[in-house]
Amino acid sequence: MKITAITKKNGTRWQIDVDDEYWTVLDAEIIVDHHLKTGVELTEERMEEILRAADFRRARERALYLLDYRDHSRGEIVEKLCRNVDREIAEEVADKLCELGLIDDEAYARKLARHFVLDKKYGPRRAVFEMCRKGIDSGTAAEAVDAVEPEEDFLEELALRKYGRYLEDDADGKGRDKAIRGLMRLGHGYYDAAAAVDAAAARLMESDQPEDE
Repeated sequence: MKITAITKKNGTRWQIDVDDEYWTVLDAEIIVDHHLKTGVELTEERMEEILRAADFRRARERALYLLDYRDHSRGEIVEKLCRNVDREIAEEVADKLCELGLIDDEAYARKLARHFVLDKKYGPRRAVFEMCRKGIDSGTAAEAVDAVEPEEDFLEELALRKYGRYLEDDADGKGRDKAIRGLMRLGHGYYDAAAAVDAAAARLMESDQPEDE
């Protein structure tokens, strides 16, 4: 099999014809790296090697684009690349970017932990769950979450801000139950949630007491 034509398509991409029939479109970088030109003989093995190199390059460029937009875990990058290339190539690209320091799961985990715990007010269970959804392994996620130290009374403040209206005049306790369930949905344990809600309710009661003359 012989390359019979190399025709410019657009940008840096060129169409390659083999034995006078369309074969594929390659970026100029691949053409140069593999010394392709009209008249070059190609074996099936050589053609597969070239196509794999093209897939690797395309996956690498896609990964760099994704990382330029926001940080990603290695797992996230692999899954997104697998939509267009074989998993083996996706894994290889991700490993290369890890070697270069462009993907750093531990640093990303620390960033995510601060976001979920301090900004979203998630409890450890929910924070770890959300981090695992972003491709961070559970051990790394748990370690990062454990390292975050929110303010001591943050859960009480959260209960007061989000559920204070339910705790006022809550004679039947339904407001308390609603507030506790709400904090538990954020990943906080029952006892921590209940203690925070009760403390918030007590503060509301104190604020409603008339001042001594």
